[in-house]
Amino acid sequence: MKKCLTMLFVAIATLSLLCGVTAYAVEPRYLYTASVTSTLTITSNTAYCKSNATGNSSVTKIEATQYLEKKSGNDWKSVSAGSWSDSNNARFLTMSNSKSNLTSGTYRLRTVFTVYSGTSYETVEKVSSEVTV
Repeated sequence: MKKCLTMLFVAIATLSLLCGVTAYAVEPRYLYTASVTSTLTITSNTAYCKSNATGNSSVTKIEATQYLEKKSGNDWKSVSAGSWSDSNNARFLTMSNSKSNLTSGTYRLRTVFTVYSGTSYETVEKVSSEVTV
């Protein structure tokens, strides 16, 4: 039985390669949001936080809140004075903020976007890569 399962998996993998089937990470599709980014860079114990959102042609407003977070065990805790909010009555929003005097640890930037099309909206969360100081 074990040998049959192994041969089955090998056959499936071989057929996938021959047919050009590849695995891709699935990105969620949104009604109003074309793209979002959340980028964290840390230099000399200062966090540089940048977030961008682009809406589709029906978008009338974008709001966003950035949360600088530090890893605590298996959880993430907000850094004191490490959150910022902004909005723009347009299809684009760019935010840049910084926080100095970071202590050693692992950080990330979590950005929550609210993208409006008239009175309808959707909420999109984007988390940066982790950065260790």
